[in-house]
Amino acid sequence: MTTRASLVERENELMALLKRRVHDTFAAAAEAGVPAETFADVEAIADAMSAALPTSHVYDQMVGPFYDTAGLTRWWRVSRQAVSKKVATNAVIACRLDDGQWVYPTWQFTDGGAVHPALVEVWRILRAAADPWTAALWLCTPQEGLGGRTAADWLTGGGTIDPVRTAARADAQRWAA
Repeated sequence: MTTRASLVERENELMALLKRRVHDTFAAAAEAGVPAETFADVEAIADAMSAALPTSHVYDQMVGPFYDTAGLTRWWRVSRQAVSKKVATNAVIACRLDDGQWVYPTWQFTDGGAVHPALVEVWRILRAAADPWTAALWLCTPQEGLGGRTAADWLTGGGTIDPVRTAARADAQRWAA
């Protein structure tokens, strides 16, 4: 199956699910007597819903997919400044594109939107010696010591942090030398 075919299938699945959920929401609103004006800005509602979708960039094959800052601010319900503070303190994995836009790999987030704490710890180790793209690529490169899994997959899949931390420190020391 080609990527294109699978994307079309995923879009169809998502649209069917969204149609049911939106219908259920409107039915519940009608039953509760919610005024139609509550849903008047359909453009804003659609923007908010689509903001949660990963964006597409050239790095998707290696590190992505990504959320952009607008999507992350809507998902987290915070300001751009709050996201920028997390970027500045390495509390979120963020990489800057050539056009200056920040992107955030989707694999770092739990379903609730938190950044996996073990990933943040390893990210900070790597960032002490490398730029964001190098650190993100390291997290997405299969590691022999992890049975051929990436550090991101290992950590988000419940693996212990110790072997990842050790490997990250060793590579960060080598990069800094």
